[in-house]
Amino acid sequence: MKRVQKKIVPASGGSTKSDAIVLAALELFTRYGYRKTSIDDIAESAQVAKRTVYLHFENKAAIFLAILEYLGNQVRHRCDAAEHAGGTAVDRLTAMLDAYFGMGFELFSKSAHMPELEETFSKLARGRITTLNREYDDHLAKFVRSLQKTGETGAAPRGLTVEQIVHILIRGAKASKHDPDLKGDSRAFQQRLRQLAILAIAAMRK
Repeated sequence: MKRVQKKIVPASGGSTKSDAIVLAALELFTRYGYRKTSIDDIAESAQVAKRTVYLHFENKAAIFLAILEYLGNQVRHRCDAAEHAGGTAVDRLTAMLDAYFGMGFELFSKSAHMPELEETFSKLARGRITTLNREYDDHLAKFVRSLQKTGETGAAPRGLTVEQIVHILIRGAKASKHDPDLKGDSRAFQQRLRQLAILAIAAMRK
């Protein structure tokens, strides 16, 4: 399998200090949780003055929302890299799944504070998360259709649409994140994503 390069793109697209604040906050929230992480903690970890944090962000909630935008940009970048990478249809579909679910698994699977972070995401940014999820769903469906157009796969099996195949893939990937057998092993999770991709491509075999 050809591995897709997972390049980290800037958090904000602007200030280097803003990027440092977002990345520091992401690490701290994952390690200590949202409630226990203070602006002082973030400033110290980002190696900036506290006033610098407030020059870029109104409060801790604004930093949390900036993290969501950062993660969304990461997913878009990784999806684009996966879509245009070499390799088989299974390789690229695996990379498309990994672009979203693999990144989340890498960042959060070993965090003891994931329930709190999910609650905070839901409280502060439910609408944005819904929009980002829909964007990813559409991107994945577009990619599957591109495989059909290039002749790498055939049509969806009778009784299924591309959207339904994508829905099954996403549900399978989400369920795998919580599989205790994986024990937080990123390589095992990527192998599970590949198995899902193999099943989907086999179902659309010409």
